[in-house]
Amino acid sequence: MTSATESRIVVEREVAADAATVFGLLADPRRHPEIDGSGTVRVAEETRPIAGAGQSFVMDMDLTAVGHPELSDYQTENHVVEFAPGERLAWATARRGQTPPGVRWSWSLHPAGPGRTRVVHTYDWSAVTDPAVLARISFPRIPADRLAETLVRLAAAVEGR
Repeated sequence: MTSATESRIVVEREVAADAATVFGLLADPRRHPEIDGSGTVRVAEETRPIAGAGQSFVMDMDLTAVGHPELSDYQTENHVVEFAPGERLAWATARRGQTPPGVRWSWSLHPAGPGRTRVVHTYDWSAVTDPAVLARISFPRIPADRLAETLVRLAAAVEGR
């Protein structure tokens, strides 16, 4: 299921894995390129799993796959703002070394029966208010179908397909 507003895209899918398994994958930045359906996440600089709010992790990115040739090789610094094992993980993202402008990526996990989890993935740019950022960047940078593909890949990874 996908829903969108002018400042947020939400995709969700049920997967055949428990929430702890799903959360373990999401909390490991090294595995993010494996599940990224947008083709923009290249490699994690961080080699340790996310362990709590306040931590940050750096990712090598390339947005040419989603129509942004001006962003072919850069890094994001992702500041973990929510961390509830087996339930919720969220980070605010920015160019490395910069303050997050208000873009937030979040994952919430909901039990859906024995060994099953409903995964809700949200891309939210509603907190971006800086006129200079809004003049320079058109949102959304990642389309809804690519977010839905991320959940397809996540399901494959946790279900062992």
